[in-house]
Amino acid sequence: MRHLFLFLILLSGAFFPQSARAQSKPPLWNTLSPAQQSVLNSGKPVVLEEEVPGNPWPRFTIYQLVKATPAQVAAIFWDCERDPEYIPNCTKVSVLSRPSPGVVEAEYTLKMPFFIPDEVYVSRNELQHSPDGSYGVTWKVLHSRYTKSCSGTLRLEGHEGGTLIRYSNLVEPGNRIAKLLKASASRQVVESVQSLVDRVGELLVRPGNSLETQIRSLEQALGLTAESRPAAK
Repeated sequence: MRHLFLFLILLSGAFFPQSARAQSKPPLWNTLSPAQQSVLNSGKPVVLEEEVPGNPWPRFTIYQLVKATPAQVAAIFWDCERDPEYIPNCTKVSVLSRPSPGVVEAEYTLKMPFFIPDEVYVSRNELQHSPDGSYGVTWKVLHSRYTKSCSGTLRLEGHEGGTLIRYSNLVEPGNRIAKLLKASASRQVVESVQSLVDRVGELLVRPGNSLETQIRSLEQALGLTAESRPAAK
């Protein structure tokens, strides 16, 4: 949550309003250049940095393919209390409240480098889905020790039997210490997304593990039933 966020980079998606306008958007894959598609097909991520006027840190956007369904990836990402099991430097996640089934507010503790006190922040995370089988998570940091603001999106779309991930995050550092970490920010974001991909692969190869428990929790958060579950693409 939230989320896949190392040091000052949060993990935690795209918002999918269920309107004709939203559904008319082209698939993520079609928005990428042939060169970018080739990188993804080789198993590597596509990393984009967008300079934001007035912000010392760029907006980071990561694309990556994973051999799993959008529902499986979303279920693992949404299960934020287990982040410390696989996200480097994430030592604790505590759910503070659930204002509604598809919204969670959680407190994250991250280990910082150079004897800097741990980062502790509270993030509000919202889960969405689209009838086409895509999923999204949006997050916004409500309180943080080191950042003025942080928000991001995760979008998951089916692609050739797997899932195309688009993770985007923008942090506005709040003090000099945070600004000093800019040089490693891109690497930390890439590692965060890779941690999610590795976690999905690790769980799916475990005998008898189909992620049904996590998927059931995901469906409950979305108010879905087995009959209304979006079909994987």
